[in-house]
Amino acid sequence: MTVLVIRDSADTARFDPATETWTVTTANGRCETAPVVIDTRPGRDDTIAVHGLPNYFRIPGPDVERQTRLVQRCLDLFARSGATRIEARSRIRVRRGLRRSRPLARQFYLSDTAPVDDDGYVGPASVTLADGAVEVHARLCGHLDPIDGHYHWRGTVVGDLPADMLRGARTITMATPGHQAQARISEPTPWGGFTVTGVGDPPYPLH
Repeated sequence: MTVLVIRDSADTARFDPATETWTVTTANGRCETAPVVIDTRPGRDDTIAVHGLPNYFRIPGPDVERQTRLVQRCLDLFARSGATRIEARSRIRVRRGLRRSRPLARQFYLSDTAPVDDDGYVGPASVTLADGAVEVHARLCGHLDPIDGHYHWRGTVVGDLPADMLRGARTITMATPGHQAQARISEPTPWGGFTVTGVGDPPYPLH
């Protein structure tokens, strides 16, 4: 299995869902492509894998040794499965002490098992900012809250979004083919994208 390792803060990574591969571009313009990326840049968030970023793992520290062992277990699982995609069902972190966790295989979706159900969307989208629209890849899901009666949706977007976009207005317009909605950029992710949230009709069809 070919793995690309990101070490420099200037490196960028982009996932192609059609081929299920990552392309890493370095500061000097060099591009490499591989199925799996391991991001070893230090960070405050100790998450090693997250839903919405398939085939992408992190070793952010400070417990590099334990994180490395867990990432290696994930890669071994991926290799044994014969899958082309491995995606965390939720945030994956190194667990400490005697706290027991679910078996590793139950914490990931493999290949085409990641669900795109009636209350979700995965695919191309656009985010409209003050100076124009930016094309992104979005993974969104939501639910109807029985208490307030509103539909709540959230997800992640990855694309050529400006790194300082949170310094301006956090309200954006998000669109998918045939649908659009107002949303809020709530926080950046450690993987180069942003988290979006919304209340009301989502920017994707509800079946």
